[in-house]
Amino acid sequence: MKGIVRKGIWAASGLGILIIVSYLLLAGLSTYREMQRLKVDSIWRLPSKIYSRETIIAQGTDIERIGLLDRLERLRYREVPEARAAGEFSRDPQGITVYIHPFQLMGKSYEALPVRIMLDGSQVARIVRIDRGEPLQSVTLEPECITEIFDSLYEDRTIVTLQECPKHLIDAIITTEDKRFYHHRGIDIRSLIRAGLTNIVHGGIAEGGSTITQQLVKNLFLTNERTMSRKIREMWMSLIMELVYTKEEILHMYVNEVYMGSYWHSGICGLGRAARIFFDKSVSEISLSEAALLAGMIKAPNTYSPYTAPAKALARRNTVLKLMEAEGIISADMFEQARVEPLSVISLPPKKRHAPYFVDHILSLIQERYPQTMLEKGGYRIYTTLDMHMQTTAESLLEHGLANKDDKIEGAVVIMDPASGDIMAMVGGKKYGKSQFNRAVKIERHIGSLVKPVIYYTALRRGYTLSSFVDDSPITVRLEDGSDWVPSNFDKTAHGRILLRDALVNSYNLATVRIGMELGLENIMAEIGRIVPADIKQVNPSLLLGALSYSPLEVSIIYSAFANGGNQVTARAVRGICNENGTLVEEAPEPHPEQLLDPAAVYLVNTALQEVLTGGTARDSRLYGMPEGACGKTGTSDDLRDSWFVGFTPELIVTTWLGADDYQPIGHTGSTGAMPITSMILSRLSPAVTWPVPNDVVVCSIDPSNGKLANFWSGKSVSIPYIRGTEPREVSEEDEPRIWSVLKSLWKKKEP
Repeated sequence: MKGIVRKGIWAASGLGILIIVSYLLLAGLSTYREMQRLKVDSIWRLPSKIYSRETIIAQGTDIERIGLLDRLERLRYREVPEARAAGEFSRDPQGITVYIHPFQLMGKSYEALPVRIMLDGSQVARIVRIDRGEPLQSVTLEPECITEIFDSLYEDRTIVTLQECPKHLIDAIITTEDKRFYHHRGIDIRSLIRAGLTNIVHGGIAEGGSTITQQLVKNLFLTNERTMSRKIREMWMSLIMELVYTKEEILHMYVNEVYMGSYWHSGICGLGRAARIFFDKSVSEISLSEAALLAGMIKAPNTYSPYTAPAKALARRNTVLKLMEAEGIISADMFEQARVEPLSVISLPPKKRHAPYFVDHILSLIQERYPQTMLEKGGYRIYTTLDMHMQTTAESLLEHGLANKDDKIEGAVVIMDPASGDIMAMVGGKKYGKSQFNRAVKIERHIGSLVKPVIYYTALRRGYTLSSFVDDSPITVRLEDGSDWVPSNFDKTAHGRILLRDALVNSYNLATVRIGMELGLENIMAEIGRIVPADIKQVNPSLLLGALSYSPLEVSIIYSAFANGGNQVTARAVRGICNENGTLVEEAPEPHPEQLLDPAAVYLVNTALQEVLTGGTARDSRLYGMPEGACGKTGTSDDLRDSWFVGFTPELIVTTWLGADDYQPIGHTGSTGAMPITSMILSRLSPAVTWPVPNDVVVCSIDPSNGKLANFWSGKSVSIPYIRGTEPREVSEEDEPRIWSVLKSLWKKKEP
């Protein structure tokens, strides 16, 4: 009987062992396959990053207008007495010295560059490369990271190779975490025992118990639960990992996987990203003391954070240095020199969302080619047209302009480069956290008088001149349905016989309707449609006064033809996309301007739009700093529902819209609502400008009372440009002395 029981026990034991062995073998096979797969597929989900445009500094650049110091601060440059390393700058009365970071842009690598920027006031007078003493035409400052696109884990990581990691960093890690790393096969009983004794001696965690391989297995495949079964799986999987990977491959994965704390909403993963966040350095540049700090943080990154617990971080760093000295890795002198160094971490940038409406616009443009899941894990670098200084200027001044207005009033701003179509700034609302609806792109609101430059351009192309007399008297238009349409001027006054130029400068509706009806609505709509296609279901006279719906971005495109001498380009926001290796995989074509409008007629319209800012509907713009020579146009829709203003120079177009999302009246015209905001933006970004005069434009001095050439005695003459061949020939006789009239008549009598 006892024999039977004994045999049963042995059988049960054997079966149990067989089950355990089978389980381990199956688990091992599964783990082996998974690890083999990782050798082919990417281990990490790398966040994609969206970048602004770079900053080019050249002779004549106004460093205040480009916000150079603010840019340096956002890029985490440190002001020091003397700039000697990448990421530092210094100032003196003669100029600025900047040691520019190495960076990548659109698939190209730029080396670290020490430059001396000599100033004349706030303008760049000369640029010299310090290390070579060479004069430079220009220098390029790296683009700014606008945002990162994470998956649900929010892991921020920069992949580095093992070759990029300095020897003292690897030594510090191995000394602290796994002294016998190169001598075990995944688990090390001796190290576990020794680590426990060492921690007792040092009174804290000075040395880890798990091997580097075990830590990596836990981070990649397991949870943080503290159970015996989890520990057994960790050891078993560590043995398998050592069969699949070499020591160098394991170490490479470890330095890129290890968790190093958190910043804002994301985890800092890997030593490459930690080096950049903490020291603003690539991992290859970190010093011995910095390497010891990173190695010491691995066990408890939040406990030893140099930002929240600097004393603990300093003590932990010095413990790592002492361990390295005890192992003979560094000398006593090296230990002492590193020990007395302060924690060299730099301050973290403020937690702020940058250009959120623009980011949404970018994602909408690329979502078909790069869906969210690709961006969350692919590590793409998306280079855009955004200028961060212009963006922050637009955001702050829109907020300022709306501060004392009704809370229901929303706003949007678009800044565009008319020569390239590049969107330099985009604000889609006053508070992104409150409303993510991008009004800069998605609204379609009546543009009011913003349409008038197109109407007057058409008139100038069809026989009118700026000194043609037009009729600003009441008019009634019979519509197709038999009803009457009776427009009026904003001031409810008719002004009679006036110059065409004055009709545009003062935005008179009655004169505009009469001109439009004479030219033909179809011709006007065809001209508008050439610039920006419009879905016009029915052509009616109200279109002449801006009963057309466009977004601020579309309005900017319309005005780009006026700001660019009649040339128009396509709006552009994405310049190029690189993959995680920095290889350019997509590049936007270079801008190819299309000549849509006649340059001479455009120049004539622009001279009137300059007068809008000095004596017309936006005469108060100078009070808000509107630069000399700029052009502008107000726009107001019926019942004061929409307030528009476009201001532009040859370099920039700024379009501002104010309105309520529910289409209720806001009580502001273009000149009282949007105009101050646009004017303040241009005052910060643009100097005084002059416009090149086309070859086929002549300027004449005329008598505004009759449109004829001014005579020698004319007291109220004005200079007006004309397309060559359309200028007046007859000389005005107004204000002539009587004796001169008599002499002229006598002279004519003598002529045969």
